[in-house]
Amino acid sequence: MQNTNEPPIKQLTHELKYENKWMKVYEDKILRSSGKEGLYGVVEKGEFALIVPFDGKYLYLVEQYRYPLKVKTLEFPQGMVEKTDADITESARRELKEETGLSAEIIKEAGSFFTAVGFSDQTGHIFFASGLTMGNRHPDEEEDDLKVKTVTPADFETLIKANMIKDSGTLSAYAMLKARGVL
Repeated sequence: MQNTNEPPIKQLTHELKYENKWMKVYEDKILRSSGKEGLYGVVEKGEFALIVPFDGKYLYLVEQYRYPLKVKTLEFPQGMVEKTDADITESARRELKEETGLSAEIIKEAGSFFTAVGFSDQTGHIFFASGLTMGNRHPDEEEDDLKVKTVTPADFETLIKANMIKDSGTLSAYAMLKARGVL
């Protein structure tokens, strides 16, 4: 009888192929439970905070050019957890301020999601931000083209129906908060 605690795929090798300050890319040789060998490309990326800012009437989105896609996207503010952040909530507050200029009186973690389960270990943490106050933005160098947009939840859903919002984290966060009755 097979041990049900063992994973159905066994890692044989784990070879680093590429790395930069944002990610590492590995090629893993694996052995399936069927006895057949295979390959996996695995992207290791750090955790990030995604923030859903809502002032009771408007959701705040950012529009920015995403180089890998060669298009501008509409997304909720989001960014990597940095080593200097005390915790993930501090990361969320920092990213919200950097990208939108907003400070939140209340910011609560709502849950998490996996960004790309077929090839990456990255986890996104969803935060709901309210009690918003506008201040100055401090975007990173890579975000100098970023623009802040506001939409009502009804307009947001219209954008989803029109396939204008395609970011998986933004869609996941909205679905989670909508299902919980927060939005």
